Amino acid sequence: MKKILATALCLLTISGSALAQSVPKELQMAGSVTGRNGDMITITNENKKTDSVALHITDDTFVIQNGTGYYLNGFDIREGEQVKAWYGPVLTRSLPPQGKADAVIAGEQNGRPTFTYFNIGKVEPQEDGSVRVLNVNESQYVTIFPQVYPDVAELKAGDKMLLWYEFTTMSMPGQATATKAVLLKQGPADINISTTAGVIAMDGKELADVKLVEKNNTLYVPLRQVAEALGYTVTWNGDAQTAVIYDGPRSAVCTIDSYDYGQQRMRVQLQYTPELIDGVTMVPVEMLEHVLGYSVKISASHV
Repeated sequence: MKKILATALCLLTISGSALAQSVPKELQMAGSVTGRNGDMITITNENKKTDSVALHITDDTFVIQNGTGYYLNGFDIREGEQVKAWYGPVLTRSLPPQGKADAVIAGEQNGRPTFTYFNIGKVEPQEDGSVRVLNVNESQYVTIFPQVYPDVAELKAGDKMLLWYEFTTMSMPGQATATKAVLLKQGPADINISTTAGVIAMDGKELADVKLVEKNNTLYVPLRQVAEALGYTVTWNGDAQTAVIYDGPRSAVCTIDSYDYGQQRMRVQLQYTPELIDGVTMVPVEMLEHVLGYSVKISASHV
């Protein structure tokens, strides 16, 4: 009898352990917003109308515009809008169950390259300088190269990102290679850009009616206007098509159509090149982040 009880207890322990391991750390729901009550939205799966969840949008929730990856205000989410939400497994037993949203991607894709919210559970450095990141549910690996995200060596478990990739394998976990990567940030950044208002706010200043250009799956800003607002002096060599900006010991160099940028005599390679657009030197926002060292937050709402 004791052996039977011991065996049964062992089986219960094993099955309980397996069940605990199978519970995802993060849940997903894709569908349309069918209700809104203050900071809470109800999302219903359009393919299964009985499947819905009510999620609180808090100050810690990343609300992202589909297609661009720009930040939104939680109140920008409207009833009837298509969304995809990520949330924790702790839910009430009400109908629909209620929880807290970790991230919400809202709006139509508009034919742009797709991206996904990615909560990093594990980081694996590779010999070629890239890293493989595994999500918290251990269902997807994504390889990120330094050319795509120059600060790749600084990524750690717990970081939240937006990752673009063209396809993933059908293996488990899936395998993909990022074509673009953005680290998500809470609160205001050093440089806050509103694409709808054409405003750049930084260092207590606000530049209005700024020319912003969306191209090549990134956002371009006018180098001279932004750099001078940050306190840099800008020089231009027309023959070499090169701009040099400096402020005391800090300096940076960029050349039209070149992927190589100078940073205090070091070379940084980015995924996007500076361009001359209507006679203005425009640089990708990645230069502000990975060459000049500022945190940048792009919003589809007013800053």
